[in-house]
Amino acid sequence: MTVSLLTSPRLFAVAACCCLPCAAFVFPHTVQAAHEQATSHGTEATTLETVVVTADRLSEFAEQNPAMVEVLGRKEMSRRNLLSVEEALGTMAGVEVKQSMGVGSRISIRGSGKSGGVLVLLNGRPLNSNQFGSVDLAGIPVETIESITVFKPPVPVWLGSGASEGAISIATKGITSKKEADKGPASKLRVAGGSYGTFESSASHQMRLASGATAMGSATGKHRDGKRSNSDLDSGSLLVHWDDELEENRKLEFNGRFFTSESGSPGPLDNPTPDARQSYDKASFDSRLSGLAGDSGDYALNLYGDTIRVEDKSQTGLVSTLDDDKVGLKGEYNWNDAADQWALRTSTILEHDDLDHTLSGSHQRSTAGIGVQTDRKWQDWTLTAGARGDEVSDFGFNPAVSGGIHHVLGVGWSFKANLGHSVNIPTFGQLYQPSHGSIDQTRGNPDLDKEKILAADAGVEYSPSKIASLRLSIFRSDTDDPILYQRDSTTHIYSPINGDKAWRQGVEAGGKYTVNPRLSLEANLILQDSEVEGTGAELTYTPHLTSKLTVQSTVPTSETRLETTLRYCGKQYSEMSNLESQRLDEYVTVDGKLTQPFKLMGTNAEWFVNVENLFDTGYSIHYGYPDEGIRLLTGLNLRF
Repeated sequence: MTVSLLTSPRLFAVAACCCLPCAAFVFPHTVQAAHEQATSHGTEATTLETVVVTADRLSEFAEQNPAMVEVLGRKEMSRRNLLSVEEALGTMAGVEVKQSMGVGSRISIRGSGKSGGVLVLLNGRPLNSNQFGSVDLAGIPVETIESITVFKPPVPVWLGSGASEGAISIATKGITSKKEADKGPASKLRVAGGSYGTFESSASHQMRLASGATAMGSATGKHRDGKRSNSDLDSGSLLVHWDDELEENRKLEFNGRFFTSESGSPGPLDNPTPDARQSYDKASFDSRLSGLAGDSGDYALNLYGDTIRVEDKSQTGLVSTLDDDKVGLKGEYNWNDAADQWALRTSTILEHDDLDHTLSGSHQRSTAGIGVQTDRKWQDWTLTAGARGDEVSDFGFNPAVSGGIHHVLGVGWSFKANLGHSVNIPTFGQLYQPSHGSIDQTRGNPDLDKEKILAADAGVEYSPSKIASLRLSIFRSDTDDPILYQRDSTTHIYSPINGDKAWRQGVEAGGKYTVNPRLSLEANLILQDSEVEGTGAELTYTPHLTSKLTVQSTVPTSETRLETTLRYCGKQYSEMSNLESQRLDEYVTVDGKLTQPFKLMGTNAEWFVNVENLFDTGYSIHYGYPDEGIRLLTGLNLRF
């Protein structure tokens, strides 16, 4: 089979050399197929078609392939009344999300404390590959999400570069399927208010057009005063979606998104900035053409772009601006044989990022990459192997490899193991200047080198039935030239440097159990250790122990849905020297949710109450940034 590569001859040669040793293995399922699956807990092997696989196959994909994967589908997000992408991610095993004061979130997968290294994909395209590397998820309405898939490291390299600490793949399908759209227009409305002057609302509407296409629009708005002085936030977003089924099993999709925010930047308690402000605007477009290629293949082509405008006002009154324009093209091709034993997945990407910053000038970054994933499956065994190469301006050629094994040990039992090597390119924020209201707190370092990461994990899973599952895994990562942050004791400003070597290793355990249709439990625990070689210090924001226990129940008489989450986080350090003065103490928090469905003038409605940090535990999300304490949000959902 010949694969056309829209990359340099050098990349073609490297990819070809990497593919030859892998020819004995072939990957049976496509990632896009996985994103369009929901939940199926059967343990028997099932042949999956190459064409668009329905959402009912998502857990099956996770069960039959080596990668350690967590999946959250639309039905569960709706049932649990998850109000944002950040909240949805925070419910998943081994995932923690810490919201920044302004735009962006710090995402931790399997206990990692790094501020970067998590690849975020939206319908297959990289969402956070802009040079400053932020993860701004607020512009994605949760009502439009079909599924969220989290890959724990080592991540299969065909997903893309920049995934040394994990990957998150978000698939959007609108608020109804086309079958449901035939029943008529569908709308959702939510209004809510709560602590510290919080008010938020969202509305979405989807309908089938006369042409047969489906269109959907969504709008959100939020205001928050905040507990601390200058911690207020105003934000809003708009989304427009259109898709249509074309001839010859092809599908065409268009998405347009706009997100805006204006917020205060209060700074840490020992370096407050009561007058610092930031405004952030981001407009994005996505187009996707997908379809069948021959009798046993499928393809997808994404054309996408972002334009970002950030304005920062520092405590001194200095105003700086950041303009960032990105355009990219990503192609995917998948093939598998009729016997579901041999398969192949390839992906290519071309991307250009043009950035202009008041303080550091103009910078460009161009990327050309190709990835190949192969797999061979027979009886109870699945072997995978993959390779990719990315040519990045100023950082040359960056190879990556990954491989894994999955073996069914017996009824309900399986074993998984993975090994991967990848490269992390420093972001614009690390090289020059962060863009999240941090001009008074952080500086860049243009002399940073790229990180080289070797990661491995292995584990056993037990799923005797649909109502119970257990997982136990061990993991380790070794990083050459790790990017670490040090803080000046006089100016209180952080700046990044390259260390020599660092490692992190640990154990993750988790499980789910459905006691009965109205009561379920889910628990996750991560025990780990880390070290920066040469100093003996721990990696920053890397606690020895984190755990999460969630109990969900439904009251039989009223159908009231209740959810309680208990979280524990051990002590951690915010700076590479591990100064006791900058240690974050351990803490325990409890969150609670209540959702009451009812009819309002014949319309399906829900009244909800969410309480975060129920017992007002005092702790810091980052050094010098205390949590806001107990927070209440109550509101109404309408579906019609």
